[in-house]
Amino acid sequence: MKIFSSKNEKEMRNRQLMGCCEGIVMNIKDSDDDIVSSGILGDGFAVYPRYESIESPVGGHIVEIASPITGRVADITHKPETIIIKTDDGLKILVSFKSFIASQVYMTVRCGDEIEAGTHIADLKLADNNDKAVFVIIENSDKLESLEIIKGKTARDKPAAEYNL
Repeated sequence: MKIFSSKNEKEMRNRQLMGCCEGIVMNIKDSDDDIVSSGILGDGFAVYPRYESIESPVGGHIVEIASPITGRVADITHKPETIIIKTDDGLKILVSFKSFIASQVYMTVRCGDEIEAGTHIADLKLADNNDKAVFVIIENSDKLESLEIIKGKTARDKPAAEYNL
C-alpha cells in the first residue's frame, strides 16, 4: 500500500472540466437528447447557455464558447458541429453543438491548435428563448476512475465537473 504520493500524481488524479460559458450545467443523463443521455458517446455534462453577452445586430445573442480543458484540437466535424480535444492525460473531449443548426455555430479554432482551458473556441447565435445545450462529453470515459458533475450555474472559468484518472 502506498501511503505518500507525489504532487504530480495528485495533480494527475484531480482534474477539472470548465463550464464553457455562462449557463446552467446538468448531467448529460438528464438532458432531453436521447442519443447523448443514453451515454453511448461517453459521460459528461450539458451546458444550457444564457445570453448575458453580445446582442447580435440581426437578432438574437452571440455567446462565446470556451474550451473546457487544455489540449490540442484533434478534429472539427460538421453535421453535427463538434470540436474534439485531446488532452495530455489521454482523454478525448467532445464539445458538441448537435442541438444547434450549423448556421448558429461559428468555429474560432482549427485542427492542430494547442488551446488552454478558457480559450475561445466557438461562437453561438442564440434565440431569446434558448433551450438548447452544448454537450461536453468524455468519449473515452472508461479511462476515468470517477466523474462528478457540478450542477447549477457555471461560467467559462468555473469548474463544471471534476474527474480522477
